[in-house]
Amino acid sequence: MITSRFTKDSSRCRLLVCLLGSVFLLSATALHAQQPTAGETYYPWTAPSAEEQLAADETPVPTGQGAIFVPALSDGASEPQAVVMQNGQQVATGLNGTRLVVAPGQYAVRVGSGPAPQMVEVPVTVTANQTVTVPVRWAGLRVEVVDENNIPHRGSYELIRVSDRQPYVVGFGADTLVGERLTTLLAPEGLYRIVRRGSNYRARTDFSTVLLPEGALVHYKLVLDPQTGALRGAGVVPPEELGEVTEANPLNQRYSVGVSLPFASTSNVVGAPNQTSVGLDVFFDTYLTYRKDQNFLSGIFEIEEGFVRLDPEAQATVPVQKTRDRIRVDVFYTRFLHPRVGPYGRFGLLTNAFESNVLFTESRAVTRILPDGTRQGEIVPANTNFKTGDPFAPVLWRQGAGVNARLVQNRVFTLDWRGGVGFRQNRFNESFFLDDDPTTEALEYRQAESFNQEGLETTLVGTARYRFLLLNTNLDLFGDFDEFEANVDWRNTVSWRLTRDLSLDYVLDLLRLPQVRDENQITQSVLFRYSFGS
Repeated sequence: MITSRFTKDSSRCRLLVCLLGSVFLLSATALHAQQPTAGETYYPWTAPSAEEQLAADETPVPTGQGAIFVPALSDGASEPQAVVMQNGQQVATGLNGTRLVVAPGQYAVRVGSGPAPQMVEVPVTVTANQTVTVPVRWAGLRVEVVDENNIPHRGSYELIRVSDRQPYVVGFGADTLVGERLTTLLAPEGLYRIVRRGSNYRARTDFSTVLLPEGALVHYKLVLDPQTGALRGAGVVPPEELGEVTEANPLNQRYSVGVSLPFASTSNVVGAPNQTSVGLDVFFDTYLTYRKDQNFLSGIFEIEEGFVRLDPEAQATVPVQKTRDRIRVDVFYTRFLHPRVGPYGRFGLLTNAFESNVLFTESRAVTRILPDGTRQGEIVPANTNFKTGDPFAPVLWRQGAGVNARLVQNRVFTLDWRGGVGFRQNRFNESFFLDDDPTTEALEYRQAESFNQEGLETTLVGTARYRFLLLNTNLDLFGDFDEFEANVDWRNTVSWRLTRDLSLDYVLDLLRLPQVRDENQITQSVLFRYSFGS
């Protein structure tokens, strides 16, 4: 009996221990499941979850067809497009974060920024009338290249896989101060080495390493000397430090300030006059972006001012001349009811800050023609200014509302279209423009009349990027309800970044206002710019 009781007690003890162990194990497993992974904690996506992206995508899938969905870690436009393969042939490609419509069958989805053999390949099976989400078996890397003053530039670097010591991709920075956006590199998980472009895995200086966990989006700051390419520092940073617009911080603001002092002086130089010229060019730009849910707001505020003074020998100093004078404000808001289409509202202002003058190098008779036909004559002495406008003359106001659509969006080229109803208030504030009659000896300057407009507006906005070149074009057409001839406002900028702070910019603006004058108003300038900002 004693033996029997001992055996029963031992069995009960063992059963109790097993039950307690099971409870402990289940509790630990549940606790572990509730804890976020290291990737989720330190390397979160800036894009919504895969489920939210899929729910927001409205790509139609025809009956009998299927679809493949590759989640975006950041945004599809900045990531390399996924490639869908079948039997060794490419059958589809498109932006991450949108459905890729294909026929039912077996496919291999390739994702990555490197060459095809090094891309991540995920097999999927597509069934009719269903969308299959590709599991994220890759990692993302966003690298901001800056100099020692934290100024972004287009410096280059190489990413090398440590596991096989093979170069993976050549990366480039972005000049975010002029509107360029960072790209997202997609790569297999693992440890990578970052080296100067042209270097190799055996480099013992000027290198850094970064670990890319599967499913993570790593934000990295790389400090490179723009002149030599030398690596000055590197490390993982929070996404906010790269100017990312996130749910926690949907607002991003950048600004740049530039100052140049052109100075030239010649004295006793054969074939050249003895004279001194001193100039000043100042500009300030600020760009604000707000993106949250379906709402997008952008604002631009720019000031450009330039002056020059000429001091000839044995002559009176020439009055200070204005070379650049522009104040621009543009605010644009749209709510995307569809990923690429939505209503918009806009407000714009274009004016100047200083009075406008024309320098006469010799005495000349000038006639002012007022709106009522009155003619006022005067003699302008040599080397003096003839005033043609006060500060803030003219002031051109712009408002509009309608539909905004993104027609093309890829890494190299974007094209947006807007169309709707517009309003214009053209306030010339008694400024004058040259309207000379060649049959008279005097120069005629006519006073511009202010007027309002209501009509239809349409705008094309395009951006093209190729390595160090950036092209921005903005074509704005407006047709008054009471007139048939359209107003044209076409602004173009080509920027070529030479060094970290120096760029060569060509600006071409064409303005056609037939209500004021028949000729096109064309402004061109070539600028070497030194800038700094944050």
